[in-house]
Amino acid sequence: MKDHLLRLLDYERWANQAVLEALETVESPPPRAIKLMGHILSAQQVWISRIVGETPFAAIWEDVPLVWLHQTAEKNYLRLRELVEAQEDVHQPISYANSAGQSFVNPLSDILTHLSHHAAYHRAQVVQLIRPQLVESPKTDFIFWARA
Repeated sequence: MKDHLLRLLDYERWANQAVLEALETVESPPPRAIKLMGHILSAQQVWISRIVGETPFAAIWEDVPLVWLHQTAEKNYLRLRELVEAQEDVHQPISYANSAGQSFVNPLSDILTHLSHHAAYHRAQVVQLIRPQLVESPKTDFIFWARA
């Protein structure tokens, strides 16, 4: 399972970079597209904080500049990969509180699966917003990455 999660993180890195590169080619990216990509990455930061038992320093819906997105995507990828590699049992329960203060317990494997699905959903929204300004939209389906 650990290998599967590391592979999923590698896919996430690739898909995020593809969408970020597409965003950079757009002459005037819709603010909503940048906000959605920021949301994906801020949510990752919040979950990283929860996993390590720290208070989250990022808000889930922050307005962030485009340049912040690339830096944060790579930083989050490296941190999440480090957390998975250090975890002996990815099914071990992790206790955390959500933004409303409610307590929950889930294994790292469930949290990372959630993050992957969450990001895929919002990346699709970003691509839909910028598609009219692109010659070709990025193909970020997992299977495209897996075939490469």
